[in-house]
Amino acid sequence: MKMAFALFEYFPYGGLQRDMLSIARRAVEKGHQVTVFARQWQGDPAPEGIAVQLLPVTASSNHGRDKAFAEVVSQRWDKFDLRVGFNKMPGLDWYYAADGCLAERYHFPRSLLPRYGSKLAMERAVFSEHSPTRILSISPPQMALFIKHYRTPENRFVSLPPGIRRDRVLPENYASLREAFRANLGLDDDEPMLLFVGSGFRTKGLDRAIEMIASLGRGQLFIVGDDRKARFDRIARRAGVADRVHFMGGQDNVPHWLWSADLLLHPAYAENTGTVLLEAAIAGLPVLTTRACGYSPYIEQANMGRVMADGVSAEELADAAQVLLDTARDSWRKKGRAFSRTGDIYDLVEHAVRALEGRADKA
Repeated sequence: MKMAFALFEYFPYGGLQRDMLSIARRAVEKGHQVTVFARQWQGDPAPEGIAVQLLPVTASSNHGRDKAFAEVVSQRWDKFDLRVGFNKMPGLDWYYAADGCLAERYHFPRSLLPRYGSKLAMERAVFSEHSPTRILSISPPQMALFIKHYRTPENRFVSLPPGIRRDRVLPENYASLREAFRANLGLDDDEPMLLFVGSGFRTKGLDRAIEMIASLGRGQLFIVGDDRKARFDRIARRAGVADRVHFMGGQDNVPHWLWSADLLLHPAYAENTGTVLLEAAIAGLPVLTTRACGYSPYIEQANMGRVMADGVSAEELADAAQVLLDTARDSWRKKGRAFSRTGDIYDLVEHAVRALEGRADKA
């Protein structure tokens, strides 16, 4: 089949972007032709066999650019057998539901503002009960919200398991890797290394993480992700922990960060899934997160950390972090290895491609 993949913007450190590229790569391996339409592409070129067509658009607002891109791309994909969107837009055969339900968040009168009204219209085009678009769902709680707000027929959803990369699994030589990596950071073995991974600092709760480390009173916080940091620099300075908060930017060696840290912080306000939670778990790294994350139940099932209420305070996070840090590291590694062997967390890409091929019942 000739498949058109539509994505507003590609950058190398976004979870949605990595999923899109993995699905495209697997589809090409299975003999399909894939063209990715995007208005911007950052980082390395697409892998061989995947075509990229850039469709830059101009508008005075982000939602205006989203709408303009959707209109332009709809004029380019008539010759394709399948139109797959990784952002919400009209005219899709399939939508990969990496983003949460906006109708749950944008209520009247906020929904009347042009910014929110435009985004809700794009969402409605996908999930309306009369839309033909099928949905690759990666979050059962979000699927329930879409059905609640749009009466989307349940048979239009195909539920996918997580798609965790196996290179995150704790290796046998983790001890030497950890020692060398921490030495490069200037950390002794007994200095708590707290890790925050991901772009989207605001929704993933970086402010909470910074305030938590101030309340904890010890440890170094390393932030691995690509986003604007000025606001969070100010929060760290006000909290008196600027010297213990380190912005490392986007990194390609995420497994080494996971193997070397002592605790993953992910106190998100909103998170459709939270892939990094499972990556940390199979790396033997305990996780401190919130119920806002779609994948947080996996952490509870694997007993790989603590899942806090959505309205958690910095003090409550610090108390929980203290308990997790005081637990023997080897016990976390043992639980992580068990979870990496038994968890159904690796096959998202294969299930997604089978669904696109019309074989979702065999996934």
